[in-house]
Amino acid sequence: MASRNITKRVVDQLKTTGAEYFVWDGSLSGFGVRVRATGSKSFIVKYRAGVGRKAPTRRVTLANVGKVTPDQARAMARRIIGDVAHGGDPASERSRKRREATIREVAARYVAEYVRTHNKPSWATEVELLLKIHILPAFGATRIGDITRADVSRWHAGMSATPYGANRCLAVLRKMLSLAHMEWELRPDNPAIGVRLFPERRRERFFSGQELRAIGEWIAQAEREGAELAHFILATRLLLLTGMRFGEVAALKWSDIELSEGTIRLRDAKAGARVVALNTQAVAFLANARHADGCFVCGPGVGDIPLTKGSYHAFWRRLLRGSGVTNARPHDARHTVATLGAMAGGTAFTLRDLLGHKTVAMTSAYVARTVDPIRVLSEAVGNKVAAALTPSRESADVVPLKRARVRS
Repeated sequence: MASRNITKRVVDQLKTTGAEYFVWDGSLSGFGVRVRATGSKSFIVKYRAGVGRKAPTRRVTLANVGKVTPDQARAMARRIIGDVAHGGDPASERSRKRREATIREVAARYVAEYVRTHNKPSWATEVELLLKIHILPAFGATRIGDITRADVSRWHAGMSATPYGANRCLAVLRKMLSLAHMEWELRPDNPAIGVRLFPERRRERFFSGQELRAIGEWIAQAEREGAELAHFILATRLLLLTGMRFGEVAALKWSDIELSEGTIRLRDAKAGARVVALNTQAVAFLANARHADGCFVCGPGVGDIPLTKGSYHAFWRRLLRGSGVTNARPHDARHTVATLGAMAGGTAFTLRDLLGHKTVAMTSAYVARTVDPIRVLSEAVGNKVAAALTPSRESADVVPLKRARVRS
């Protein structure tokens, strides 16, 4: 149709003809309105992607009529025409963006090709949970090429109230974006690199003798009264008696236990396969445990379902309320076993094997923190040194030193 200056009145007067047609602006070349056969109207800009008549013609839809005014659409068109003058190709770039994978699609590939193949099942479950709860709600619809370091930093900062969880989420996102960059070549960099982690205060909590007695009394009473499920109670006793990780207890199968040998053979522990030495108390509790349906020792007994972290943490909160113990986590049972082992004379090497740590450095801290054996040793040394330094009253050989005379 003939060119005319596009105004609101002109746009409002455009009629539906049953076929698509265009109206071009008389003052800005390439800016126009498209009227579809259905009657819908949109502002567009047309340009050549290159120099000369052989360069391909592109069209970019700016916005639907009614969403922006004609003057606003004209300003948008000017910006695009300016980009084209500097060698840009906005229509091609938009098309490329539409073909780009979203973070949700990249996450699905990350889980299928990496997490389920290279990570342990317990961590794989954790990764999928972090993706579902924290990462995909924030970035799921974002194109992989559009996410920026500022986006990641702002998202991470928004979880400052839970620094430990925020850092775990950032680690998952960083690994996923690293694969997208290095392995799959979906973007030229990793925008999660350089985002600073929150400081994490290392917990040194372990249970005192009084707290252990309070927990034991509450568990015994709950067992007598049938107030708590047996698999929760058994799991708690195993955590306190063996120092096993919660994930190891939750995934423990009856086929892993050799009561006659007093051992548990963990095939897929955090640091690799290992053997857990059972003390007589743990053997007694396992021997008296009812073998419910299912292969898991601490499972709920309904099919082959392991103990879940959520259900146990709900039990743990009830235990804390009932026993009066405060500020404690299930993992503090592992710290307690390590500390008591060090107090009993365990070395860094024996504690490493007891807890299934990878290195001695991880267990040497428990030995270094143990005060009681060191205090006993220090007391013995001090008594000997003090006896040597303190002269006997009956000794006649002790001659007091005279003060030296100073010559002027």
